[in-house]
Amino acid sequence: MLFKKKKRSWLVFPLFFCLLMTLSGCVLLGPREITWTPPPASGAYFLKPADPILIQFSGTSDLQPLEISIDENGEINLLHIKERVKAMGLTTSQLEEKIKRLYVEGNIYPSISVNVTMTAKSFYVQGEVNNKQGQFPLTLGTTMRQAIYAAGGYGTFADKKRVTITREGKIYTIDMRDIDRDPSLDFTIEVGDVIFVPEKLY
Repeated sequence: MLFKKKKRSWLVFPLFFCLLMTLSGCVLLGPREITWTPPPASGAYFLKPADPILIQFSGTSDLQPLEISIDENGEINLLHIKERVKAMGLTTSQLEEKIKRLYVEGNIYPSISVNVTMTAKSFYVQGEVNNKQGQFPLTLGTTMRQAIYAAGGYGTFADKKRVTITREGKIYTIDMRDIDRDPSLDFTIEVGDVIFVPEKLY
């Protein structure tokens, strides 16, 4: 009886080992699941510090076109308006209405039209890239991969699986290896996006 029990136990281990290896093979050799999703399109763009804008006026000859950048506090300075005007967090249309209201309700001009446009659209690349970090001009349809290559591509110690993109204050982690394998996963970036390529962790 002791011999028979021992024999059955030896049969169990090979079966368990084969099952374990089969499951491991499925994990290692099967397609890797994609666990990230691209950041959602933001729709309207909200102004932020350092954004360059052009403010044009009609209905008065007293005000000349004003080409300025929003300061670090998110504010701009306007002629005849004593206090600085908060522009950060507004769309260009909302800023137009705000400026118009300040002039009209302040009895500075009885009637005025205001047009605000962005004079440059940019994105930012930081971290482990080949050429340079910093600000880059954004053209229509620029994708995540193209944005990184605009900065010279990945540096020697770049960690492709932990690339981040910051959009409207939210940080999304992207595994760029998935996009390299399947370019259909690539997505367009937007004004103000900040891409960061980290170094590998050893």
